[in-house]
Amino acid sequence: MTIWQTALNDGVAILTINNPPVNALSRAAVAELHEHLIALANAPERVAAVIITGFGEKAFVAGANIKEINALADLNDAQQFGTAVLVLGKLMRTLPFAIIAAVNGVAFGGGCELALMCDMRIASSTARLALPEITLGLMPGWGGSVRVARQAGASTAMMMALTGEPVGADDALRLGLVDRVVAPAELLAAAHTLASRIASMATPVIATIKSTIWAGLEMPLDDALLAECTTFANVVIAPNAKEGTDAFLNKRAPHWNDRA
Repeated sequence: MTIWQTALNDGVAILTINNPPVNALSRAAVAELHEHLIALANAPERVAAVIITGFGEKAFVAGANIKEINALADLNDAQQFGTAVLVLGKLMRTLPFAIIAAVNGVAFGGGCELALMCDMRIASSTARLALPEITLGLMPGWGGSVRVARQAGASTAMMMALTGEPVGADDALRLGLVDRVVAPAELLAAAHTLASRIASMATPVIATIKSTIWAGLEMPLDDALLAECTTFANVVIAPNAKEGTDAFLNKRAPHWNDRA
């Protein structure tokens, strides 16, 4: 198995990519990651947040499996190779729990693209992100150029995709490609603290906020604002809102109705 999953603990799970020597994102690894996420979505236990990281300190994911790319036989094979990851990315956006990338080293090519598929990113100070496909006569094909352009602007996408040069953790933070940078030894603890903070909230509201944000990015501004307002109206009359506001007014901890 390429993906290791820790046992669920208080609504938080960790998926670790272990594909020596550099945790390459092979076809098998993509399929396994997809299967694990589907299983978590269907788990009888409560799942509020999932952390994705790479095994060791060297690499989060150093890229796609180059041997598999070199062996692609025809256009149909190449399209299937890319489509599997696009399907994974769409799944990650629609899952009802938060997905946090803990970027523990090199995140090149497919690794950078996988990190950007996640809802949030915490990076080790030694992490580096890159779109180096051009150095192999290739281009990003799993959303890299699109997501970097939307996250950090077209010029940053051009710089990364046309030069292949890596971006260090601090620059990635400045550009908005990652959300926090921590010392290497603190990475998993920081990701788990964030995941636990999210998991302390009401699960249905986590899912609703996530879907509202992603959907709003695909709408014109006025439509997105109206959609948020309409969703808020439904949330504010739901049991968790009543419980949360009552707890605030009475200075007590809330007891969410999804905590069996």
